[in-house]
Amino acid sequence: MRRKHNIDDILDSGIDLFRRQGFNNTGVEDILRAGGIPKGSFYNFFKSKEDFGLQVMQRYADIYDAYVAGKLRDKSRTPLNRLKHFYESLINGNESEGCRYGCLINNLTQEIAGNNDAVALALRQHFERIVAIIAECIAEGQKQGEISRAYPAPELADYLHTSFYGALVRMKGLRSSQPLQHFLQVSMNILSVS
Repeated sequence: MRRKHNIDDILDSGIDLFRRQGFNNTGVEDILRAGGIPKGSFYNFFKSKEDFGLQVMQRYADIYDAYVAGKLRDKSRTPLNRLKHFYESLINGNESEGCRYGCLINNLTQEIAGNNDAVALALRQHFERIVAIIAECIAEGQKQGEISRAYPAPELADYLHTSFYGALVRMKGLRSSQPLQHFLQVSMNILSVS
């Protein structure tokens, strides 16, 4: 009897592989082994490794978008506390992995977006969705007088998440959460109305 394969399970194994090994260091054989699928089944789901990579990115982006929205639209916390809690949760997740793997979107942006237009477009769209959710939270905090109005919410959101991505790069190089902790401390000081 033939075994049915779940595409989400295959994509989830791709998320793990790409985060740990990178896109270029992961071969189709690695994907087949991790997903527990034969080569023929792989090509029934995906046209190529690049197609697989794009679908992995979309799966990760969908999961991450929902996570961000859940954290930043949680009305049980103030907007500033939501932002702090959100970034603390990302820091804790990275610490639990020894500060080695970071964010798949950030990793793929550095590794292949400069040379692949389809990947660059998918990554840009994801980043814009995340920044829009962050801006929504910041705007709410500005309206409530809790977050500084020195800059418009979309500019603060872009600055905040771009800075976090930069801190992730340093984190991996140092294998320490210190850059992330520094990012959070400075960012909360910038956002707070004293």
